[in-house]
Amino acid sequence: MATLQAQFKQFHDNIKLGTYEENQTLRDKRDLLINELATELKNEKVPDTDRALTFSKIDQGSYKMKTGIKPTDGHYDIDVGVIFDVTEDEYDPKKLKKLVYDIINKRNNRTVDYNKPCITVNYASGYHVDLPVYCKNSEKDVKIAWGKMTVANEWVDSDPNGLNDWVASISTESKKSRQFRKCVRYLKKWKQKHFSENGNVAPPSIGLTLQARRHFIFSTDNDLLCLINIVEKIINDFSNDFDIKNFRIVHSIDFKLPVKPYKNVYYKMTLNQQDVFYKKAEALLESLCAARDEDCDHEASKILRQVFGDDFPLVDKILRSDVKPVINSGTSA
Repeated sequence: MATLQAQFKQFHDNIKLGTYEENQTLRDKRDLLINELATELKNEKVPDTDRALTFSKIDQGSYKMKTGIKPTDGHYDIDVGVIFDVTEDEYDPKKLKKLVYDIINKRNNRTVDYNKPCITVNYASGYHVDLPVYCKNSEKDVKIAWGKMTVANEWVDSDPNGLNDWVASISTESKKSRQFRKCVRYLKKWKQKHFSENGNVAPPSIGLTLQARRHFIFSTDNDLLCLINIVEKIINDFSNDFDIKNFRIVHSIDFKLPVKPYKNVYYKMTLNQQDVFYKKAEALLESLCAARDEDCDHEASKILRQVFGDDFPLVDKILRSDVKPVINSGTSA
């Protein structure tokens, strides 16, 4: 049976993307937008008061959770929230979110989208920033401005700090938390490779991260076995549904955030897209188990390269030393 732990270590080093603290480029791009917003708001007041409209930033997403991978196209996704020092009664969610949108939309070197959960800023240089807008009734009562520009928005319960803390609390032992983060990166690399063709809509990375967090079981010096266990549990999270329109069984998933607002993290995926996700996860599990059961490390690494791509090292093929050479006796018929 193969483990290929040395190859998994090299694979992780090949795909790992550092945190904001470790990556100057990411930090600069994040701070550029936050500083611009602060500058534009310096004379803004909370409605019907003389109080300055201020905010604090909160890092979110894979860079905060230490699960980021290098993008294949150089397109970096940055998640940073802005928590305004106002209560839900002091500012209408749409007006506050629109204020942020209008400020960010002034520049010509980017396009800005007003989405349900956030303002998304797309830069021509190849990265985008998701900027959710929050209010704060108290330290433990934070709400997100939720809704599209064309409809009324609402303040929805949220807990961005709690989500970060829940993921980070996987273990107090560094070797265990490190293996968890490695497995999340492996799943993201699989997603990156297998959902980029034929118009397949990929499952959101936060979903894979939270499922891996829920199902993680430490396996000493064996990332492959740990990953197999996680993928098995991800598949078990699906349920069977009958698609009346097409008269077939499809698989769907309802995996909720562990903190407010407890929404299904896969809510954007159609039933057909969820079914594709299920089938690709099944294929992933089959390949991982085939690699585990392979006696030859070279063949096992070939299987894993089909799963993860060329970033996974290929083990050299070793000629068998127990096969005796054929010696010609020199006689002829």
